[in-house]
Amino acid sequence: MEKKMSSLVKKIKKYLPYLAGILIIINLIFFFYVNKKLAPSDEAIVKILTNDDSILPRVIERLDEIKRQNTEKKVSLHYEELVKNSDLFLGNKNGSEVIIEFFDYNCGYCKRSFSEIMDLILENKNVKIILKELPVLGESSILASKASIASKKQGKYFEFHQELMNFSGPITIEDIIKISEKLKINFEKLKNDMNSNETVILINENYRLAELIEVRGTPAFIIKNKLIPGAIGKNEMLSLLNK
Repeated sequence: MEKKMSSLVKKIKKYLPYLAGILIIINLIFFFYVNKKLAPSDEAIVKILTNDDSILPRVIERLDEIKRQNTEKKVSLHYEELVKNSDLFLGNKNGSEVIIEFFDYNCGYCKRSFSEIMDLILENKNVKIILKELPVLGESSILASKASIASKKQGKYFEFHQELMNFSGPITIEDIIKISEKLKINFEKLKNDMNSNETVILINENYRLAELIEVRGTPAFIIKNKLIPGAIGKNEMLSLLNK
């Protein structure tokens, strides 16, 4: 019984943010009909919403605002965890302006964002980009993330990351071997490190963090407790950092 109650409570909490929007609609209907003591039909509700084009956008805007506020609370709550493992990064290791990026090597928008990030760290020497490998696009993505993380053991993470971000098409083990040869990486050691518990734990930790703050896809950026889904440009990153 306790397990069932716990499950029910979780479901209720999940949908709480959307109740505000529902209440707005109910209040609007109540406002129009309470004095007439009429029970509104479906047609009447549609008429209310279509007669005032601003109602639905306001409801949607309010729902988005509630969702944004809830996400910011979650990011703030877990921020220390998000920045804790920051050994995989771009830019200034000790930079005080921090951006966290969740990404996948097979994600086209992530590749597009990479050039913007490189422009940013060249322009602003105080920025640190903490990289969260989040392979969500299949086995090829998992393979790429494992190889990239493992390359750090040989001091080649940035170079490997750059090669994968500039790579076109699904990444295979043959591609990993070629990149290793190009960067003069010991592939046998890389392969062992790819399958180490340390590598697997790090990727699983990124999955856990992404779920906690409701990252739904890649890329996703965190800048000053704000979660920004999707690709953004250098200027938008700078603007958010300066707010």
